[in-house]
Amino acid sequence: MSATAKIPPKAQLSEAAEQRNSMALQSMIRLQHRAYRAIHALNKSNIEVIMVCIDVDSCWRDLVEHLMPGQEPTWQEQRDKGMRPIALGSVMWSLTDWLAEEFPDIKEVITETPSKGMMKCAVLNEGGCTIIEIEPKIDRSSAS
Repeated sequence: MSATAKIPPKAQLSEAAEQRNSMALQSMIRLQHRAYRAIHALNKSNIEVIMVCIDVDSCWRDLVEHLMPGQEPTWQEQRDKGMRPIALGSVMWSLTDWLAEEFPDIKEVITETPSKGMMKCAVLNEGGCTIIEIEPKIDRSSAS
């Protein structure tokens, strides 16, 4: 498994890292909205929670089940529509300790405090982990 931290411009990424970037981009509006809700509705700071974007049908399935139990009907509905299910949410910051053990080569990036006004997000798929920072924003186009 590989891990990606800060990606330099024009970097050659593995197929798995490209897939993680695609997952994050595809989910960005919903991730930003969930980050906004974590801060404003749940009264959490960006050092109390970390966002997750996880490929449900990957080696991270047990983590998905632990974080979001009972969601199989939702995942199956997405599969039935020809989509690959992606679990999104906010979890307690302590997840970063576990991720740092799983991906020691990017431990510093995983555990460092997010930039002011930003929320850290772990994007996980079969091929590894990418850590990104996202700006919490309200999504006025939908209620999620």
